[in-house]
Amino acid sequence: MMQLSRSPTVIRRFILSITGSIGSNGSGVMSGSFGMDPSGASTWSSIALLYDQFRVIGGQLKIASVVPNTVALNGLVRFAFDNDSTTTPTSLSDIAGYSEITDHPALWSSGQVLTVNFRRPTIRGVVQGQQLWYNETTPSASPGALKFYASGLTASTTYLNFVLDYLCEFQMRSS
Repeated sequence: MMQLSRSPTVIRRFILSITGSIGSNGSGVMSGSFGMDPSGASTWSSIALLYDQFRVIGGQLKIASVVPNTVALNGLVRFAFDNDSTTTPTSLSDIAGYSEITDHPALWSSGQVLTVNFRRPTIRGVVQGQQLWYNETTPSASPGALKFYASGLTASTTYLNFVLDYLCEFQMRSS
């Protein structure tokens, strides 16, 4: 009797989005990191119910100036993807050594939406990292972050609105 073999896993891709704003602190510094935890997306809970594990393989940050059509500042915001760490940078030198850096003005004079793309490193199409898959019940375990830093800005000012799209893969075991 011949038996058909089944694939041990089913993998699906989804884009999960979060929104918010970014501003400077009381010293005119804008710094932070977007962790690779997509559970803040409105669709997370319904997708996570269907699958056993997930991983973030990349994404895109879209930013818009909160005060467009004003005089542009000299300040730049530097973005860099760190595959492992989620620590917040404390200076430009903290994120200067990354291979893929994106610089954008902290404020610009048009209504243009600027983007920052990021992705996990791959070798021959295979995602690299400490652990490839994470349990959907502990999304904060997913390592890495898209980090940003700027200084010399006006204190306590909201500069950017954002939409962060995580490109995620979910998998479940077939029965």
